[in-house]
Amino acid sequence: MSLVMGWLGRSRLRARPASEARRLVYPLGTLIVGLICFVGFASVAIHTNVFPNKTVTWWTTTGFVGFALVGLFVMSQYFVEKYEVSEEGLSGRNAFGIRKRSEWSDLRAVRYAAGMKWFRLETRSGSVVRISAGFMGLPEFARLLLQNAAEGTIDAKTMDVLRATAGGQPPPVWK
Repeated sequence: MSLVMGWLGRSRLRARPASEARRLVYPLGTLIVGLICFVGFASVAIHTNVFPNKTVTWWTTTGFVGFALVGLFVMSQYFVEKYEVSEEGLSGRNAFGIRKRSEWSDLRAVRYAAGMKWFRLETRSGSVVRISAGFMGLPEFARLLLQNAAEGTIDAKTMDVLRATAGGQPPPVWK
């Protein structure tokens, strides 16, 4: 798992054309991992029910199908969850396809949740946008956020993470 997550973490740092610098998207590796997870667990679920043995129960089948669905969700994130950052703010769709828009001037709080590996941006109206540490384009996101967010909206720990990210060292996706 460490090798796969290390590979995913490095793949988000690949150079991209300048026209893509302001787009927050998942790297291709996310799609590949989701596909492998889906195909692997779905195959095991099918195989264990076509050729059952004493250990096959509805619990094991449910577990394998559940993990296959997680793989399907990861694949859908690759296609659906995308954001665009600008001097005014960010806009895009979350993993469930819900359109989100946040203006930098409207932010109430910005926090980095190390356990969840995302930046949590909350607006004055209560709307929340979560930006994954797995996205490509994080340095430009961090730079624009640091440059345009009102003073006091970013806590000290998050400020350190954003500065490092803007300098090309985004937070790890595994640890």
